[in-house]
Amino acid sequence: MTGTGGGMGGSSPMPLGPAPTPPPAAPVPPPAPPPAPTAPPAAAASGGAAVAPVPVTNTRAQRDAIAGAAKAGALRRMQGGHDPLRLARQIAAALNAPPSIPPVQWNFMWATGVTADGGIVVANSYGLAFIPDGVNLPEQVKMVTADESVPPTERARWASYPYLALQGWAQHTGATLQAVIGTDEQLRGIDPGARKVLIDEADIPQNGTMQGRSRLEVISPEAAARLAAMSDATLPDLLPPSPVDDTPPEDRSKKLWFDMIKPLMRSGSGREADHLKGFVAYADHRQELALHRAHTASDAQVLREAIADWVYWQHVSVLTTDALAEFATAT
Repeated sequence: MTGTGGGMGGSSPMPLGPAPTPPPAAPVPPPAPPPAPTAPPAAAASGGAAVAPVPVTNTRAQRDAIAGAAKAGALRRMQGGHDPLRLARQIAAALNAPPSIPPVQWNFMWATGVTADGGIVVANSYGLAFIPDGVNLPEQVKMVTADESVPPTERARWASYPYLALQGWAQHTGATLQAVIGTDEQLRGIDPGARKVLIDEADIPQNGTMQGRSRLEVISPEAAARLAAMSDATLPDLLPPSPVDDTPPEDRSKKLWFDMIKPLMRSGSGREADHLKGFVAYADHRQELALHRAHTASDAQVLREAIADWVYWQHVSVLTTDALAEFATAT
């Protein structure tokens, strides 16, 4: 399909909205899709065909039921019947299962935290605002490396250290971390600045797919809302003109992914910056592949998904490039 929109690339105007730097003061949440409901553990654990809001193993559901029965009724009423720590622990377990864990990875992990006011925050150890393919985050969850209220420079300092990211985000925003959640291996030997809550293999579902916001909604809710509001007929207008030669670009994703991981296998100065540079190269290539998919899409749904990927990877690339530039100046 041929579009009439602006050009492609890290230096060209970004479709559907401005680049993440400078950040807007308060991103407007998208009107669609509707927020994913928070199901009680019994509903989440039931084995229906539909995806549970947050999948829960039978073992975790039983543990939560016992803990809930032991909690004083007055305390439950005071919390309005909601237990943020319980939900955060279920989300943390789901984030330790596919598709939230990339199939090829080295020391990849998610960190999950709960704030004193009941907020749930997460971070992972790759890039900035990186969310693997096919992963949704529930409406209640804030991804700290995608929080535009924090300067890219600061977020770059957290690269590859997800529990440090939770602490850094809390310090920058004035929030208080009440608890951090992870496996014993993930939390061993670190001081996360809050109470440690452990999950184990029995808590982790085989499939951690959750209902919630797409990765584009997480990193750029305004762009996601604009894309959702566009009719199928106007989608091609978002694309730059298609090239005369529509030969697919060589898929170098696997090589660039490994190049992005390699710096994390060493210690010493420059490790985080080299990782982020590799992440930019990977994101730029994913943009290229997504744009080709969009230009050659056979139906509107494929086109819409390809555009969402294209815009997501472009946002990630611009954010990380800005972070690297400011990080180099600040160090």
